[in-house]
This record gives sequence, structure tokens and C-alpha cells, in this order.
Amino acid sequence: MLIHISRELLVKAIQHVYKAVSNNGRGSMISVINILVQNEWIFISGTGTSLAVQYKVCTSDSKVRIFNQGSITCQANYLYEISRKLVDDIVIIEVIEQRILYITSGSTQVRLNGMLHTDIPYFSQNKYQQTTNQFIVPCNLLVPMIKQVAGVASTTDAKPVFMGVCLEIQGSQLTMIATDGVVRMARCSIPIENDAGWTGISIIPATSLIDIAKMLTNDGFTDVVIELNHYEIRFMTPNLLIKSAVIEGLYPSTRNLVPHIHVSEVVLDNISFRQLLDRVSVLAGYHLVTMQISEGRLTLLSNTAEIGGISDELDLKEQSGENFSITINGKFLISTLRCVNEDYIRIRFTGSRSPILLLPVREERDWLFLLTPVLTKSS
Repeated sequence: MLIHISRELLVKAIQHVYKAVSNNGRGSMISVINILVQNEWIFISGTGTSLAVQYKVCTSDSKVRIFNQGSITCQANYLYEISRKLVDDIVIIEVIEQRILYITSGSTQVRLNGMLHTDIPYFSQNKYQQTTNQFIVPCNLLVPMIKQVAGVASTTDAKPVFMGVCLEIQGSQLTMIATDGVVRMARCSIPIENDAGWTGISIIPATSLIDIAKMLTNDGFTDVVIELNHYEIRFMTPNLLIKSAVIEGLYPSTRNLVPHIHVSEVVLDNISFRQLLDRVSVLAGYHLVTMQISEGRLTLLSNTAEIGGISDELDLKEQSGENFSITINGKFLISTLRCVNEDYIRIRFTGSRSPILLLPVREERDWLFLLTPVLTKSS
């Protein structure tokens, strides 16, 4: 095997694939990356416990030249670190002896011992048959939706389904729902191309979706093809094939969690509100922040007995209904606001012991965030 490839393209490919194998533990037999040169294509792939990623490039790309075909499998962490530290624009990758990889870049020469391909999980190079369970999603809508929803999922395995994101396909709409089962819930819907009119539900690990969003952000393509079956979900672009395992189980209905009646509603500037929360949360004991709405102004307060307290105010864009006061987890709210790409947001107060709702102001947007208040002595 002998190829010449630009350092930029090599690093990009390995960084994508490394996300699949990086959580498997150093020295694990599964923590490897395979390079396969076949016909006019270079396939760089890796398989992890829940993700499998394949990045491919063609000789039509001016940044790559193929001289000899072949394959090699190496420890992922070493290949990843070496590729990041190369400085020359051109990288020569060669396999002369069996299971020995040589990397040359400028004055840098590296020799890596490879592994038998039969020793590792096999990532098939065969093209997948297209199924009717396939739809197309705009990347610029999919990535923000994943970021907004996936961070709400539970991080504990008491109930595995809550560690995933429920993905629902119905007609020309894709909806993602996540909840930790206790404090937070997020829901977002976007339009899709679903010519076959396929309908389905699946639960995807939230951590996998977050990694997938990072890969799609850096891939540079406008659309993502998604295929789904009972065992896995696949995200495909011209260069990327990402497979993720799905979580078995039935995702509980979240419709009853959303209050349909509210006693107060305000509209405020998203960026100013986030900056306000950032400041007030500095002295927030256990991340607790009290939100007070009164006569067109929002006041945030927090304090820690040992350190001190802080308060800050913000003018509201709109207010309807009664004044209110509620204590929330500021850390959870900030993490959501950072993922909301809106100038203004709507907050609904549904009662002192009921969740607050964050909603878009623009009617064409379809997302919702629910945050349960923290009950204090005063409440």
C-alpha cells in the first residue's frame, strides 16, 4: 500500500473516526483504526462500543494520490496523536512489510506496528442496500437540534432509555425528545424529505448523537441521509458513514409533562438573559437562582451563605399575566440557552410548583424546553 495525502485531509478523517474508538480504553483490541486503499478510494474506519465511523476520500480529490492498494490496522491513539503533530503539507503512508505502517512527512519518519485485520471488529466496505426507512435532513437544522435536545438526557443508567434521545419520524417532520426523567425535558421538530412517507420511532444514545453532531458540523455538506432499523441508525454524507447502536425499550410519553395552562408569560432578549444568568450564577449555591418577574422587569438573585450574594436586572420585551417568583437550577438553564439560536425567547410560568416553559417567539420554530423548579422554604 502506498498513498500520498494532504495532512489536513488525513487529520480531518482520523479525527472523525477517532470519536468512535476514543472511549474504549487504551490498549483495547477495539481501539484501532483501519486504513483500506481499494480501487480509487481510501477508507479510514473505526468501530467503538456504540459508534462506528467510516471516512472515505476519492482520487478525484487533488489532495490524495494512490499508487498501490492494500490495508493496515493500527492502534487508534498513536495514529491520532501522530497525525495531529505532523507539520508538512504532504503525508506519505506506506505498508512495505506485513503489518508495518510507515508514515513520512517532511523530516518526520514514523513506524507503527499494525494488527491482523481478523483481530478486530470488521467494518464492512460493502455498500448498504437502500431501504424505505430513509429520509433526508438539512444539516444546518439537524446539528442545532441535536445540540439543543441531547444535553438534557440523563447521565445515569438507572433507566437506560432516559440516557437516549427519542427520535420520531412522521410524514415530513422529524422530532427529537429527551428528558432526565426528573428535572428537564426538551423537544424540537424540523422538516425533512420523506418521500416514502415512512413513520418510525427509535432511541439513540445521547452521547453518540453529540459526537455525531460534531462530525457533521465539520463535514461541510448541506444534507444528511438517515437510515433507521431495529438495530442501528446510519448518518450518511458523501464522505461519512456513521453507525450508532440504538437503545432497546419503550420511551415514556412526555406529552403529559407539558402544562397546557399558564398564568404568566414574558418575552426577553436571549443573549442578555444568558449573560445575566452567567453573572448571577457565579455566587449561586448548588446552582440555585431565583427569578422574579415584576412590572416589566426580570430580577435574578443568588447567594451562598459562606461567600455572599448577587442580584441583577433585565428589562422585558413583553409581559402578560401576573408577577411571579421561582427558583431554578441556573446551570441547567444556561446550558439550554447556549444551544438556542434565537434573538428572543418566550418563558411561561405555570405555577410555583409547576415547570417553566421556554418556547420560541417565531411561529415557524418548533421547540420546547421544560425546567422543573426547585422547592425552597419560601416556596
